[in-house]
This record gives sequence, structure tokens and C-alpha cells, in this order.
Amino acid sequence: MIPLPIDRYLPDVVAAAKQHRAMVLVAPPGAGKTTRVPPAILAAGLMDREHPNLVMLQPRRVAARASAARIADEQGWTLGGRVGYQVRFEKRIGPDTRLKVFTEGILTRQLLDDPFLEGVGCVILDEFHERSIHTDLCAALLREVKQTVRDDLILIVMSATLEAEPVSRFLGGCPIVRTEGRTFPVEVKHTGYSQAYAWERAADAVMDVVASAKAEPTEPGDILVFLPGVDEIRRCGERLSRFADERNLLVLPLHGSLPPDEQTLALRPSKQRKVILSTNIAETSLTIDGVRTVIDSGLARIAGYDAQRGMDKLELERISLASATQRAGRAGRTAPGVCIRLWSKSEEQAMAAFTTPEIRRVDLCGTALLLHAWGKPDLRNFGWYEPPAEDMLVSAERLLAMIGALDADVDGKITPLGQRIMALPTHPRLARLLIGAAEAGLLEQGAAVAALLAEKDIAWEERGTPRWMRETKTIGPSDLLLRLDLLEQAEKSRFAPHLRDSGIDPVAARQAAKARDDLLRIAERLDRDPRSNTPVSNAASGAAMPKWSALDHDEIIIRLALLAYPDRVCRRRASDPAAAAMVGGTGVRLAAESVVRQHEFFLALDARQDARSQTREAMVKIASGINVEWLEEFFSQSIRRERVLVYDEQRKRVVARGTTSYRDLLLKEDKDAPVDPAAAGPVLAEALRPRARELFEADEKAVAIMDRLNLLRKHMPEQAWPSIDDAGLGDILAEACAGRRSLDEIVGRTSLGAILESQLQYPFDRLLDQHAPESIEVPTGNRIALQYRKAEPPILAVRLQEVFGWFDTPRIAGGRVPVLMHLLGPNYRPVQVTDDLRSFWTTTYFQVRKDLRVRYPKHSWPEDPLTATPVARGGRRRT
Repeated sequence: MIPLPIDRYLPDVVAAAKQHRAMVLVAPPGAGKTTRVPPAILAAGLMDREHPNLVMLQPRRVAARASAARIADEQGWTLGGRVGYQVRFEKRIGPDTRLKVFTEGILTRQLLDDPFLEGVGCVILDEFHERSIHTDLCAALLREVKQTVRDDLILIVMSATLEAEPVSRFLGGCPIVRTEGRTFPVEVKHTGYSQAYAWERAADAVMDVVASAKAEPTEPGDILVFLPGVDEIRRCGERLSRFADERNLLVLPLHGSLPPDEQTLALRPSKQRKVILSTNIAETSLTIDGVRTVIDSGLARIAGYDAQRGMDKLELERISLASATQRAGRAGRTAPGVCIRLWSKSEEQAMAAFTTPEIRRVDLCGTALLLHAWGKPDLRNFGWYEPPAEDMLVSAERLLAMIGALDADVDGKITPLGQRIMALPTHPRLARLLIGAAEAGLLEQGAAVAALLAEKDIAWEERGTPRWMRETKTIGPSDLLLRLDLLEQAEKSRFAPHLRDSGIDPVAARQAAKARDDLLRIAERLDRDPRSNTPVSNAASGAAMPKWSALDHDEIIIRLALLAYPDRVCRRRASDPAAAAMVGGTGVRLAAESVVRQHEFFLALDARQDARSQTREAMVKIASGINVEWLEEFFSQSIRRERVLVYDEQRKRVVARGTTSYRDLLLKEDKDAPVDPAAAGPVLAEALRPRARELFEADEKAVAIMDRLNLLRKHMPEQAWPSIDDAGLGDILAEACAGRRSLDEIVGRTSLGAILESQLQYPFDRLLDQHAPESIEVPTGNRIALQYRKAEPPILAVRLQEVFGWFDTPRIAGGRVPVLMHLLGPNYRPVQVTDDLRSFWTTTYFQVRKDLRVRYPKHSWPEDPLTATPVARGGRRRT
């Protein structure tokens, strides 16, 4: 074996594991911990005879296969003999296998079947820093097993970039072993900022490296390029195609969607110089012999989940510093190397130290169901390594209740249906779909649908809309049915590359077909309810499933999708046929390539939040039209019928709307149901309350009362006058709305002024009339109305002849406020404005008399107005 840095630390690792039965190992990239530590633990004989096996967990399938193969090669063992692996739908383990490399989900399911973990004496969690949801869950479950029933179990946590102390504390203060540097030095270079696409920059960097290698005296080695996703890998490969032919380069993709043999092709040595275009699948665990140069785009597509909207997210993000360190380490595994980072040093300062753990960002539906099956219904009190956010737990349990896996009425107890869902190694949604498909006798089609929804979309997109959509302008009931046709076409063509011309991704189609076959093989164990030919009911709704035999296959498939995605029901918006509202209030928009263009209600099966959308609408690429009656059949407990009273602004009245809703999504509405006046009053009041002041100020009498009160509040502050503020007016208006249904009944048939006046209680009603009267009696005996104004003295507009003999200006507010007299001529226009009547008689009156007696000779203009008889209307001239 080639000596590796970890070798001299193996005695320390073995000693710590033997003494404490738990430990944390921190070893830099390239140290060899993945392939050397497990055999060393086995060779040390630390495990009991009853539990002789060692399990090492890897976060990725390709890493699990490659790690097991590498161990077999280094130890001279046979893969599937002393060492083997098991990943989803694939297993190479024999009766003599003692060292088993699993992906993490395999062990969690094994724990459900065997909580004592019989036969396993040691579990190693490799690459713990990646903090996948399964890593966190395994760590918590294994700790519980060790603390309760298996104190002999050895737990080892390994990583290259890890904050070891928190892990040590979680495992009871176990020892930490740290090893020194990587095998060979790696020179890190930064290219600086560029606006070009990541795949363009990466391809240009590859060409620069290859061109400069001519001047290098040593073997240049292979090139490993980290790109964020499959699309960037494809585009980068296309850009390099001609250059690679000219330079005899072997350009190979490496990502999780590739078949295992194609992944292995990228890992094994080659006579040609290789350029490996990889996602972050090659970031850890894998040793790719011959790599001397790493080109790092610094980007990754990070899976996430929007708990509020119940949708997955896949966002392009800057990687963490820990990931950058891991990637750079790939260049120094077998010889000195170089890492070219396609960003600047200043950009690096803003990068996060670690990637956010999956427990804080991904869908917890499967995790929550597993813990319920484990016997932990109270997820908040489970011993998490790091607890998830409350909204993520709520979202997960809500969905599980909707699909019938949990009983919402019995403290979230797992149901028999939930146990059946748990038995299938796929997301609970898709497991529910498979169970329904088995009941309907369409298991093969159900497995195909589940695979199409679980794997990468097989519809090939090139420059936007797929070619089949551009050519046919297809309109249909479901994008799922279309993809089933595309998958069948791909299989008939043996997944040939020319399928891209027909709008089919042959690589994704091959993976979907394999996933379908794997699911079918497992799901064939599903049984029907032996009691009748009617499938078992959905525990969440209490409604029996339909008799599938009476339905055609296409309708069954769409109904099965509804069973799995009951939280993705959408109603199209009348104002925009491409937009819709989904359960929960989320806005969604159908992608241009969707064929679902005519259904009012549909399922958003592949809904992704688009960060570029200014409206925060989710883009839906795969939809299925549904009939609203199906919701009543499947989820009757989620159907709510209500009669809602609302204020119709156009009609200015309260109307009754009978509504039928699925959860919070409106299904039907009756806008002209009968209205009970007693029930309408509060609704009318609530609608009109914000406009209370506006309505009162439109009533002349109400305005006068408010002005009178304001005047008295200012000039007679010793009295506790009621304040007529907006809140008070709102309360008064609310009382007036009692038993009424419309605005017209408030302002058209009654006086708001009278209503306002009636609210004044004794003694303020009397004091208001006494100190701010509506009118004043003048010497003729007539009562003349006072005109009250905001913040001004009131006006008494009276004909001059009616106030003969009146010595002084009348006063109000306890004599503190003189009224402003508008003395009118015979034409009822002011001839004088004064608040000092006595002064007017002695000074100005004679000039007024002189001017007016000529114009109005028939009216009385006495020389002494203080002794003259007041005249109510015009008469003979008096001298």
C-alpha cells in the first residue's frame, strides 16, 4: 500500500476507540482516513463476537461505491467479500462481509427494523462536516442506541473540515484526534472577478492550463473542474469539445445522475489526460488518481425547502470556505498540485465558514415520519444534534397528516398507512402514490410516475421551451402523462443521444427508467386490503378511495398524484391564465412548456421558487389538471363550507357569499345568498368604521354639533365635554349600523347628526343647548340659526331691521364668546360684519342708513335704531 499521512495516527485512533468507545477524528483532505481507519478498527479486534461488523456511512452513493472499491484494492480483498457497499437500490454485500459502506439512509432504515443494531460493533460517520439530514439523524439515533441498549457500540465521527468540539460534547465528551497536513502541497491561485458564466470561465481556465502545460518539465496530470450543476457541466463540455479533440483530452462528466459505470469511468486511470467536469459530488471521500489541477467555480446548487410555501428550492449559491478547502485538497492527493479559484481574494472574505446544515434548510417530511416510527412522536424533545426550525417541523407533520401517515386527532400517532409508507425507501409523498397505484392495479405506471417526480426532469430544454412544445403547441390534461409518453419513447430508442432533438434528455430518461425498475421491485411487496376490492381509506380524510376499476388509466394516474401532493392544489387566476394561487396562499406561474392550459384547478407537482421572480411566484414545470370533486372524495375533512358576510364596495351594502374551500383555497362562491340584518350590522360597521369621520362630516347637522362641542371645549374647559375623535365616531357609527345592511340605510334614511346628538348624556345635552344653541331669538321674535365654524366664533346672519332695539352683541359659552353678526340688507347680503353691535349703532349705522335708504326706500331706516320697533320684513318707509 502507498503510505498515507493517516497511517502513523492509526494507533492513536484505535486506542481512543478502545478506551472511550467514541471519538472524533479530524484529518485534512488526502490524509487517507476513509480507506485506512475502518480496516484498522477491524484489525484491532475492538468489537464483540456478537457484533463483529463495522459500518461506515458516506453521504453520497458514488463515494460509497468508490470507498468500498478502494478499501478492497488497498487491502487485497474482494469487493462483496470482506468489504462491500449498499446504496439505494444497489447492494454488493456477501455472507462474509464485515466492513460495510452504506449511504446514511440505509442505516436509518436498518435501525427501524433492528433498534439494537445486532451484529454491528462500530459505526463510522465519514465526512460529518457535510451535515446532511441523514448524518444528523444517524448521529442522534446512534447516540440514543448507545446510551440505552448498546453501551459497547463504538461511534467514530470523521471529517477534514469540522468543528470537532461540539461533536465531542454531543458524544459525551469523547476524545478528539487530529492529524497533520495533506500528502502534497497545493498552490492556490485566484483569477479575479468575471461576469462570464461559470461554465465559460471554467472552460477557458482549462484551455489556459493545458496550453501552459507545454512549458512544464513534469507530468501535468489530470484536471478536476467543479461546476454547480449538470447543465453547466454539459455546456462546459460542449465548449471544450473541439479543443479536447485537438489536444487529445478525455472530457468526462461526474455527477449523481450518471449511471454507476459512467461515474467509475471518470474515477479510473486513463492513458489520455482527463478533464473531469464534476458537481460537488467529488468534493469529499473520492480519491481520483492523477488529478494535479483543480479548477473551482466556487458555486454549488444547494437544496432547500420553503416551509411556508411547502416547496423545494434549488438555489445557486457561493460555496463555503470549508468546501473550498475540500475542493483544493483534491489536487494534492497523489502529487503537488494547483487549485485555480475562479473568484478574487476579496470575494473570499465574504464567504461563509461552513455550509448551512441540511437540518436547517431541507424538507423534513421523511425525517419526521421516521422518528414517529422510531417511537418519538414529540419531535421537539428528540435529542437532535442540532434542532431544526419549528416551522420546518410543523410543515412536515402537516403534510404527513394530509397524506394519511399521521393521525392529527391522536397527538400525531403514526397510522397503519404511515407504517406502509415508511416501509418504502422513498419520499412519503411518492410512497403514498405507490401504495395507491398498487391498490389500483397500476403499480408499474405508478412506479414510473414516482420515478419521474423523484429524478431529474426528462424533458430536454434548449434555449427555453422544449422543441416538442415549440413544434406541437400541445395542450393536455397533465404534464405527467406527457412525460410518461416521453419515457416510453426514450426506452424504445434505447436512450440514444438523438432524443434531444425530440425534446427528451436521454441521460435523465435512463436514470428515471432505472429508478422506476428499482421502485417497482420493492413496491411489488405491497398488498391490497384483503377485506374488499375497495382500497383502504386515507387516514387523514376519513374518505374511502374510489373504486379504481371504474376509471380510465390516465385519470387514475392524475388522481394518484393528488394523493401524494394534496398541498399543491392550485386555482388559476381569471386575470392571468398562466398564474394561479396555491393552497397556503403561494402564487405560482405555469412554465411556458406546460401543457395544462385549460383546467381551472391543477396540481403544481414540480414547483420551484424562482429567486429572479419579482412577484415571488413559484415556477411550475410539471402540472396536472384535476376535478374539484376529487378533493371531496379524497380529503372530505379538508373541505370547509361557510357563509361569509362581506361589504360590497360597489353596491355599498353587505352581501352574503356562500363559499366552499379546500383548506384555505376557495373552490366555489355564491355571491347572492340571503342576508340576515342582525348579522349584517357588525360587518357593515367594520367596513364603515374607517370612514366614520368622512360620513359624519357629510351630514350638516353632525358637523354643527361637532363644531359646537369643539367651541365649548375650548372656551369652557372646566366642563368635561365629550371628545368626538375618530374612535368615538366609529363607535357611534357602529351602533347606528345595528340591524342595517347598507350605507343608504345609515345616511339616506336617518340623520347622523341626530344620532350624534342622541349620544350626549345629561347634563351635556342641556349644557350644549344652553351655551352653544342651534339658534338665537332676535328682537322680532324670530329664531335665527347660528352658523358654527371650526376654531371660529359662530355667525349670526340676520336682516338689519330685525335687530332694531338690540343694544349689545349676543354671547354664548357662558358669555365668553360674542357671535359674529352678519347684518344683512334687504337683498340678504351683508352690509356690515361686526362682533360689537353697540359700536355699530353709534358709528357705522348712519353711513349704512344713508346708502341703503336711497336704494330701498320702502324699508324702515329709523334715525334711532335703539328705540325703533324691529321689523320682520319690508314695510313702508319710516323717517
